[in-house]
Amino acid sequence: MACGSRAVREKGPESHTCFRSSGGRNMIRIIIVDDEILSRIGLQSFLDGKEGIVVSGIFGEAEEALHFLEENMVDVVLTDIEMAEMDGLEFIREIRERQLALGVIIVSCHEDFSYAQRAISIGTDSYILKHSVTEKSLIQEVKNVYEKTVGKETEKKKAGTEEKKEKQIRRQCIYRIGVLQLNGRSTEQPEGSEMLVHLLEEIVNRYQMGTLFSPYNREIFILFQMDGQSSEEERRKLLEHWLRLLQNNISQYLTGAVVIGISQEFEELPETRKEYQHAVLAAEQYFFHPEQNVFFYKRPSVSNALGIFETKDFLEEQWLERFSRELEQWLELSGEQQLSVTVVKNIFLQNMRQMMHYILSGYHFEEHFRGKWRQDTELIAFISSAASSVELKDRAVEYMKEFQAAAFRAGVQNPLIEVLNYIDRHLDGKLTLPELAQLSCMSVPSFCKKFKEQTGMTVMQYINEKRVACAASLLKQSQYSLDEIAALAGFSNSNYLLRVFKKSTGKTIGQFRKQYGLRE
Repeated sequence: MACGSRAVREKGPESHTCFRSSGGRNMIRIIIVDDEILSRIGLQSFLDGKEGIVVSGIFGEAEEALHFLEENMVDVVLTDIEMAEMDGLEFIREIRERQLALGVIIVSCHEDFSYAQRAISIGTDSYILKHSVTEKSLIQEVKNVYEKTVGKETEKKKAGTEEKKEKQIRRQCIYRIGVLQLNGRSTEQPEGSEMLVHLLEEIVNRYQMGTLFSPYNREIFILFQMDGQSSEEERRKLLEHWLRLLQNNISQYLTGAVVIGISQEFEELPETRKEYQHAVLAAEQYFFHPEQNVFFYKRPSVSNALGIFETKDFLEEQWLERFSRELEQWLELSGEQQLSVTVVKNIFLQNMRQMMHYILSGYHFEEHFRGKWRQDTELIAFISSAASSVELKDRAVEYMKEFQAAAFRAGVQNPLIEVLNYIDRHLDGKLTLPELAQLSCMSVPSFCKKFKEQTGMTVMQYINEKRVACAASLLKQSQYSLDEIAALAGFSNSNYLLRVFKKSTGKTIGQFRKQYGLRE
């Protein structure tokens, strides 16, 4: 049971509606229950979409209608009296006892006044004869019943306000925050925000979920309030029921998916701000899992920092497949840590920039080629606009595919590209000048001269730089010993690795590991 219910709004600029209903008037949600199909179709054609009336469902059996009413908010029910299985009078009793709708109108072919008396005695608001129904008269009757019943409901709420406040003070509440987003995007200024807030107010108040907040320039959210004396299982089931009601009711009138992020439970209202942020983070998981609509916040487990992608063998065809796998794993890890989408995109942009820098400088392309691919306008555009992790991955792979193809074309004009690629693949082996010169179809002196002109380094300096970079990458992985790292990076022994590493980086291996929080 909830601890109380109300709505809090701060108004901002009006915006366009995204609801299926029209006009700025309140929607009147009705259902039609009649076992004669022609009667159902006729009544629906008179009412649906007329003067703010929305037909939420039509049913041939009362039992089906009751199941619908349990999960969906309806203002007025139009029903026949004589139906198979459950007659109209029994159906109305169920509606009134379980408070499933505000207004009830009987549309019957019986002129006998005794039927009308019985119907009115059990809570019917209007009795209409089918043969005398016109579109105009039916619309007016629905509007009259709606205005009458909504007025009664308002008075009832006012009368019970003080009692609710007293109960809320006496009862210890358990809270959760529920942040709502449209298609995973912010509801700070959505299309149809006024209509959305109005609908949510009705749902939250009708089912006593708690308090609706609609602050200007912030997400719409609900402070769910549950009885602190209920069990954890009872609260879980109640919240699931509320979430189902929200989704069922909103989906009838709003185009697009509504995503709900749920915080953890808390007892003190000063924690609301913190739990609101947690609920926002939970809702942002839609970016990683667009097949879901409800996300619960969970504290992320401590994990390693999100690192850069491997650039070795960039010019090999299999590199693109490896990059795709690495990126998919990286995005999965980002989702597990419940990082905000903005943070994930910023980290990814920096990683892509760093990877591009390593490739452009490591393969010594011509300056005009490096200058072109250092322009990252397209990179920034597709990262910032990606609506899901799948879209981000696909567009990143396509971008790198274009970059790799351009690098291949640039490499055809560069006689040393094949040699540089060969060095990358054989760092852990013995690399000799005659072998490398032969690959470039040059003599050893000509090869050494051309190599230094293009890279600014001697062949051995370049190889050692590459081996040091390989060793640095392996040093970040704790499963390798220093001797194993030396062998994998192509150094003859660990002592030689220590000397070259210090000369190249200006740091000892111990200092390097300490910089990254690793054991020396």
